[in-house]
Amino acid sequence: MNTFNHTEVFSKKKRFFYFLMLCIPLRIILAVIPLYINIDFLPYYSIVLFLISIGFLYNYFNNSRLHAPEGGGYTWWFEYRLIHGLLYMLSFIYALQKMRIASIPLFIDVIVGIVLFILNHRK
Repeated sequence: MNTFNHTEVFSKKKRFFYFLMLCIPLRIILAVIPLYINIDFLPYYSIVLFLISIGFLYNYFNNSRLHAPEGGGYTWWFEYRLIHGLLYMLSFIYALQKMRIASIPLFIDVIVGIVLFILNHRK
């Protein structure tokens, strides 16, 4: 049963706005936090990274949210959720070990997200 309401699809302009003004800045903040947080709090921050990772991986392996309104009704990034989930899982492991390099996979995720967004919207 498809419960997706097609009237909820975001316009192209709105999708660009949300991606550039919310998604990317939030991902950058998540990537910067391991560099500035007290190192003793990194294991606590790793819980956040773990939950995000599990969310990406759950959606990937269960074919969930394939009609995201923020994607125009089509989740074009579905096949890349595995990459996002694994990058966040790697950051989780580093942060759990109190390693500031937890930020590196998160910055890679930001770059991957921007590149994939640009490539997808050039079509």
